[in-house]
Amino acid sequence: MRSNSRLSSLRKEIERTTHEIFSLIDKRLSLVRKVSEEKEREGISVINRDVERHLQNNVIEMCSGRNLDARFALRILNQLIQESVQVQLERNPVNSPPSVAEIFSKARRMNNAGKHILHLEVGEPDFAPPNQARRKLMKALSRGDVGYTESQGILLLRRKIADVFNQRYSRQISADEVIVTAGGRLALFLAVSSVVQAGDEVIILEPSYPAYSRFVTEVGGRPVSLSTELEDFWEPEISELEQQINPTTKAIILNSPSNPTGKVLDESVFRRIVGLANDHDIFVLSDEVYSRFTQSHYTSILEHPKCSYVCVQSFSKTYGMTGFRLGFAISNTKTINMMAKLQGLLLTSVPEFVQYSGLGALDSKDEVKHNVGVIESRSKAMNGLLKELPVSFYPPDGGFYFFPQFQNKELDSVDFAEHLLEEKGVCIVPGTIYGRRYSSFFRIALCQEKQVLIEAVRRIGEMLE
Repeated sequence: MRSNSRLSSLRKEIERTTHEIFSLIDKRLSLVRKVSEEKEREGISVINRDVERHLQNNVIEMCSGRNLDARFALRILNQLIQESVQVQLERNPVNSPPSVAEIFSKARRMNNAGKHILHLEVGEPDFAPPNQARRKLMKALSRGDVGYTESQGILLLRRKIADVFNQRYSRQISADEVIVTAGGRLALFLAVSSVVQAGDEVIILEPSYPAYSRFVTEVGGRPVSLSTELEDFWEPEISELEQQINPTTKAIILNSPSNPTGKVLDESVFRRIVGLANDHDIFVLSDEVYSRFTQSHYTSILEHPKCSYVCVQSFSKTYGMTGFRLGFAISNTKTINMMAKLQGLLLTSVPEFVQYSGLGALDSKDEVKHNVGVIESRSKAMNGLLKELPVSFYPPDGGFYFFPQFQNKELDSVDFAEHLLEEKGVCIVPGTIYGRRYSSFFRIALCQEKQVLIEAVRRIGEMLE
């Protein structure tokens, strides 16, 4: 009875301590709301990494004098910081730009109402799927290959993917190190979910594909932005990257060629980032879905096999198979198994007949060469067209996009995009979607015929007059 009494007493003390913790969290959030009011009044940005680093250093110092694991404490702090950011953003919704999906939906509604819209907003190429992909799909349907498959994907396709990349990068990737996913986006989400725990930090180079930060926050992680600038040719500053790394940093997300800038990371820069990741035991999540559309030397994470990585690829861009929802990832078997278990929970498997289309696509070298040539031709044309407008831009090294900046930096890209759509029937993406500091930028996709691009840029020029 004495031991039970002692246990009961300890449990009551834990309960009281838990109440105190949540009372302090409530007090902290109340202070955050007051801070938010002051920031809004002064026009100050919600996120301040210097303040966050000061808090993190204080926590590390506090842990050194107590029986507390610093990484555990920092992960809790990061969750508090992330909640504080969300509270401030909810108080000031003007800080939240529309999503690409919302912009696309509005343009579609205008299309359906009878207004002809020139679509420069969505990175959906207009080339048809390869004939071999379609034939493989139809044969699979006629054979009755319409059932469930293993969550990791059919062995034939995984072996084929491994063979293609082994040949391309002189590797020895096995089929067990490949997962077939329902699109490249799901591959990214599965990778983040398998690598990142609640409170972990993930470094993301901005401007960036907005899904990266969303995925990180969805699994309880903390996205940490490292801004790059047009004036620096979108090159990340390695010393700044190193400053962002702390004991909770779990991954760095790379996207080369970049969506939206078209930047291909220089080989030496890529190597230095991988070196930092190795030194600090950090995963590199490398989104390489635009890798075939490059006009300069391209470095893949697969050229760095000693690094902890997930390489994400997709059939959507290279092969014009966006509606097939077929992607894949390459990593170590432990990570691939985790991703496969999660995909099994979400959707069992990618449709069997769709997977067979991937076998045909991988043999379609002529179509890929044609598709790459089409985008390169459009990129050269767009480069000339934009030079005639009052904008500044980095001529992309690859990918599908241009990311110009208004020479009049007082122009807001959200307002401009709305007026351009309503008045000129041209749909573009505001730069703030790719990072809050890029409000004077906008993104153009090269996924329409050249004549459409020429007319769209003409109308953009009229709006800028």
